[in-house]
Amino acid sequence: MPFSETELIKKYLSRARSKILVDVGAHQGYFSDVFARDGWQIIAFEPESHNYEVLQRTMSGYDTVTLIKKAISDSANSCQPFFVSKEHFGIHSLKPFHDTHELAYEVEVVRLDDALLELNITDVTLLKIDIEGADFLALKSFNYNQYSPELIMAEFMDERSARNFDYTHHDMVHFMKQKGYAAFVSEWDVVKEYGREDKPGEPHVWLQCLPYPLDHEPAWGNLIFVPEKKSDCFAQTLVGYLRYLTIYEKTEILRQNIRKIPGATTFYRKLKRFR
Repeated sequence: MPFSETELIKKYLSRARSKILVDVGAHQGYFSDVFARDGWQIIAFEPESHNYEVLQRTMSGYDTVTLIKKAISDSANSCQPFFVSKEHFGIHSLKPFHDTHELAYEVEVVRLDDALLELNITDVTLLKIDIEGADFLALKSFNYNQYSPELIMAEFMDERSARNFDYTHHDMVHFMKQKGYAAFVSEWDVVKEYGREDKPGEPHVWLQCLPYPLDHEPAWGNLIFVPEKKSDCFAQTLVGYLRYLTIYEKTEILRQNIRKIPGATTFYRKLKRFR
């Protein structure tokens, strides 16, 4: 069982005071769907036309979901060029950073605080941001005076964001520290291939999750922010989750080895009858 930030967050927020997710860069709904199944209210933003159509199908069975076909930034209402990759369905962006990017169309861009105000959202439990380099812009457009999410997760990749948006993950952490949040870095290995919708590519490799800062410059990953007074609680959840993954992996290896023993499967089935 591989490490999953989604599962870690679910465990941490299992006793959350409310169940409201704001998903900025919802893509095709993988993240939102996990929480919608547990009865969460979902407000999801996705500007890319094809992914938005799939997102609509993914979330069609829930009555607590609001989908918005707009991009989020720190600028007021505007229309901006949007760049789409025909090969990789997860890297569409407000700024081109990949050789497959093409200028596709303009998208409506709004501030997150304005959008949530218009929707009369009074509380946010979980804020997730994954918008291909513009993540800090979304963070800066959120109203921290009105909302105090129990957890915020935002993607980072300094090589991309420094060139196109003039910031690094350090800037995001320092900004959030001023808002009263501690940061954990969920680090992933260098991307070998971006995902394709039509066929599975080489999977991304997770490395570690540690409190900020790391002792090196990470290639990319997700920053997980929790209120400073809750950082110890999150750290305990993280340790427990990693311990669970270790036990699961050892158990799975043991099962695989037992299956290799002649007659072991038949013996195990007979043994279960006597329990």
